[in-house]
Amino acid sequence: MDSTLSPNLLNAFLLVYFYCIENELNSTKNELLEIKFQSEEANTDEHLKRYFQAYLTQNNTIKNTQLKKLCIKIDEKIHEIDIEQLLNYQIVNVFLPEELTDSQKKNIRTSKKSVYTNPDLYLAISDGKTLFYESVELKSTKDNNIPGSSVQQISPFEWVIFVKRDKDFVVVTTGFYLN
Repeated sequence: MDSTLSPNLLNAFLLVYFYCIENELNSTKNELLEIKFQSEEANTDEHLKRYFQAYLTQNNTIKNTQLKKLCIKIDEKIHEIDIEQLLNYQIVNVFLPEELTDSQKKNIRTSKKSVYTNPDLYLAISDGKTLFYESVELKSTKDNNIPGSSVQQISPFEWVIFVKRDKDFVVVTTGFYLN
């Protein structure tokens, strides 16, 4: 394997993984329409966090994909990754903000170059040998706009699950915040 590619396998896994769950959630009946987004006067994402904690824990690997290869560009060079190389990755735990240890919070703080906030979800991911951690932000809206306060809280290269909701439908989009 190309040594340039090795550190990018985690991101390749997450790219394919989030693509798969996005397709799954948008093509099958799920409980997202039933999630409560308001508690009295306040908007809250507590129910959304708990939904995705359970969903990602239960659906913790790449599955149900017809993808065979992923092409990524690194330093102006195109690299092909066989999806088979990503199948040993799995999400082994999904933490809510209140479940984070002081050590995990310290790791998050040092990895962010923006204002520190607890992530909505913190994923523990294993490739069978090494344990990796990735933060995920959840954003929801009734229109096509992401709330302005998010700009200060999220790194452009942080993973986001974006939920657009209406009374009759929910659409999920995943990826890096900058996209």
